[in-house]
Amino acid sequence: MHIMTKRLNPQTAQWLGNRIREERISRGFTLVELGSECGVHHSQLSRIEQGKSALVSKKIENICTFLQIVPYKQNNETSEPLLSRVERLIVSSQISARAIESLVTVLEELTYG
Repeated sequence: MHIMTKRLNPQTAQWLGNRIREERISRGFTLVELGSECGVHHSQLSRIEQGKSALVSKKIENICTFLQIVPYKQNNETSEPLLSRVERLIVSSQISARAIESLVTVLEELTYG
């Protein structure tokens, strides 16, 4: 079975790792204990906490669910810049590129008349 993953930029990966570490410590878990609860080896959990995991896998989702945290930033100031997200969509498929072009055209018409 294929598990959908989300790629994280380095800042978001570091942010997520810090959030996981903070929650783990505040709840009194060691790396080994939390890893055991979530089905993740403690060494992998350590790498995640250090921000060395660029993908939100099923294992990270399990950790976040257990700790009751959201694996994605919700603050627009600290999330991946909009331009980077749009560029990634444009590169990912022609359909996305055409949709974004149409959206920009409509926004320009609304903004500039």
